[in-house]
Amino acid sequence: MPRKPLSFGPWRGFNLLEKFMIYWGDRPFAELDFQRMSEWGFDFVRLPMDYRCWIIDGDFYKINEKTLKEIDQAVEYGKTYGIHVDINFHRAPGYCINPPREALCLWRDEEVLQACEHHWRLFTDRCKGIPSEQVSFNLVNEPLGSDVSMEIGADMAAYKRFVERMLKAIREVDKDRLVLADGLITKGHYEPVPDIEDPLFGQSFHVYEPPWLTHLGASWARPWDMYDEQPEYPGVPPNIDKYLEKLPRDSPYRRSFLAFQNVRIDRSWLQNWMKPYLDLKQKGVFVHCGELGVYSRKVPRQSQLNWYRDVLGILSRHRVGWAQWNLRGAFGIINTEREEFHSETLPNSDRLDSELLKLIQTYLG
Repeated sequence: MPRKPLSFGPWRGFNLLEKFMIYWGDRPFAELDFQRMSEWGFDFVRLPMDYRCWIIDGDFYKINEKTLKEIDQAVEYGKTYGIHVDINFHRAPGYCINPPREALCLWRDEEVLQACEHHWRLFTDRCKGIPSEQVSFNLVNEPLGSDVSMEIGADMAAYKRFVERMLKAIREVDKDRLVLADGLITKGHYEPVPDIEDPLFGQSFHVYEPPWLTHLGASWARPWDMYDEQPEYPGVPPNIDKYLEKLPRDSPYRRSFLAFQNVRIDRSWLQNWMKPYLDLKQKGVFVHCGELGVYSRKVPRQSQLNWYRDVLGILSRHRVGWAQWNLRGAFGIINTEREEFHSETLPNSDRLDSELLKLIQTYLG
């Protein structure tokens, strides 16, 4: 029997990267970002963060209070400007999808499981009393399935054990916190965590399909960094065979190209790809798209805009909220690294892609 839908959201907004990766710097969140988002009609921000920003000297239990106060300040900005704040461990003790690899494994090693529990209890205690309408937790960013990575990946049983353990730790401190889990990334899909009965548990997924468009020319996104075409979306990616011919027969990247060979990607394809989460939403589960976006450096402009119309149209129709990756940067709407996309200079000299902003705003209703 479907459970009663949670009344939260659908929240829409952006990811902010001030504490995304310690090597990028560990900066306070900017009030101006919250002010702008509010003025433009958005009501959600996801904070993907690196746990190394709030520990001292590599000690999981030695906590930098200054960093936590900066995160507290972001929560206060959210209250001030009417923006829901989602706290996410982009790098948790024992796991991150990005390099460098953690020394221990979050799915197997008790030391980092205990540390991750400790950190979530710490955040839960700091946020206790703040309603879930204002703050939610997103346990860990983009867990890879073991079929994708034997080194850092988990099978669903191991990932589910992790989710249940973190939920238990959070619930021991606060029974009323909305907690989200990213789906397990298997070959080409996000797989929701099955059979979690907690009434304040939600499911999250990210939309970067098809990667031949969303990550065109992104140096870290192999093999699409080598794909030197101007693909049209909706459509079939051109010249896939050319890249298959260049790759050795044993190359792990062949699978990525073969998956899209002669495959037309359009709104119908994208909706089918999202179907596991859209179905959950219909059953009363809280569902949110924690990341979506298109890397702007080489993308054809019309294809980029067409993609946003389709993705946001699907999510809007199903009342699923979302957060663009990111606000400022090549996936965002401010200082996107494509000067020809900018049409407005903001008072602090930031450059705005106002055409993309206006398109996105049409899906806020």
